[in-house]
Amino acid sequence: MSDEPVVEYLRSRAQVRPPMDLVGSIADAVEGVPQQRGSWFAPFLPAAGAVAAAAVVAVAIVLLGQGPNFGPAPGGTPTQAELPSAAPSPTQPLALLEPGDTVTIDARDPFGTWGTITITRGEDVGGYEDGSVPPENFVVEIHVEYLPERQPDPFEFGAPDWMLADPGRVPVGEPLEAGSTRELTRPTLATYPGAIDIFANRLEGWLLFAVPREAEDVPLDLYYRHTAVAEAATRFAVREPGPAPDPVAVAAPTPPTPVTFVEKDGYPFTVIDDAQADALFETPDTCSNPEDGYTVTYPDAWFSNTEVGIWPACSWFAASFYDVGEDPNAVPPAVAIVAESMEGDTGSFEENLLRESVTVGGRPAIRVEDRGVEGSGSTNPPGWHSYLYQVQLGSTPEEGLTLVFRTTTEMGGDYNLNKAVLDRIMALIEFDE
Repeated sequence: MSDEPVVEYLRSRAQVRPPMDLVGSIADAVEGVPQQRGSWFAPFLPAAGAVAAAAVVAVAIVLLGQGPNFGPAPGGTPTQAELPSAAPSPTQPLALLEPGDTVTIDARDPFGTWGTITITRGEDVGGYEDGSVPPENFVVEIHVEYLPERQPDPFEFGAPDWMLADPGRVPVGEPLEAGSTRELTRPTLATYPGAIDIFANRLEGWLLFAVPREAEDVPLDLYYRHTAVAEAATRFAVREPGPAPDPVAVAAPTPPTPVTFVEKDGYPFTVIDDAQADALFETPDTCSNPEDGYTVTYPDAWFSNTEVGIWPACSWFAASFYDVGEDPNAVPPAVAIVAESMEGDTGSFEENLLRESVTVGGRPAIRVEDRGVEGSGSTNPPGWHSYLYQVQLGSTPEEGLTLVFRTTTEMGGDYNLNKAVLDRIMALIEFDE
């Protein structure tokens, strides 16, 4: 027997014509039913057979459950005000289509709400001057900030919870990774907790999706779902079809600029004259390295690390938040200054631009700036620069530990500012007795 006689029989018994979009609505509802998540694609590809079967069963239940029409409903025909209001469509996205549009939603884990997330639409840009975006792509910018009320479980959250997709829910655009010069203006969203306390630091950053230009005429949606929550994602409409912005010309690398060293009250040696660095140290913070026995003062607006991998606490400093990454022993690209101890004297094959003796925390030290020179035996390319302090912790430079604080042109942030910040860190460092 075909399905049509059965449906007709049910219709005759119920005296009700099913809404034209009933099956479609049920299919949409079925699509939102929690499913086991193996990857980002899992919630968007339900089995067609399961959806169809659930829809047919649901139609039969609805039709049979209405019962025969024996007369008018008790109390008469309901007015429009008495009719139940329709629930919002589960597929209707929130809109973040214009720069500055903002939405705040719950941050969820398997145990419920653990905080809030504020999502703000940024610009569509043609790229960045650092060359991180190929000219065949443009960038969709989304700013995300988490405000935790408790620790989520599982603890990991952040960048992996977000996806940009087309109407077919196929991912579009590769998110840019942290670590280039754009960190100064567009620090990318990290994976938390990383090496920080999520209650003591702001948890914010940019999702920067590099979208192929051929997708400019495709509407794009942003999806959020915590990696451990097996339920439908929250969807945001973030871009309508339209011309992509023109590519951005790549700027030439900024070479180190000539500097002037000046004396400052309370500093044991001269430091680079830099008003921005001075302003940063007007609001200081401190951290301590228990292994090498020092405490440093650094800008409160910067970030340092807790113990991670082989690195003790207070070994990394950066102007923007950084993600530790898969290898906890690797220094994140966004880190601007690194401190580490090593045995004996530390030489180099680079050309010295500066080399002078200073006293750091009451200990003998040297301040050095090097540059890479072709044919010198250096593994660094010509034009590479390094600015560092070598502090003698042992009895002689050749014996015992040497503490090295350094920044290079390949590290995160602005090299010229990093040098001035490093000067002030070293001028204020204190060692354990």
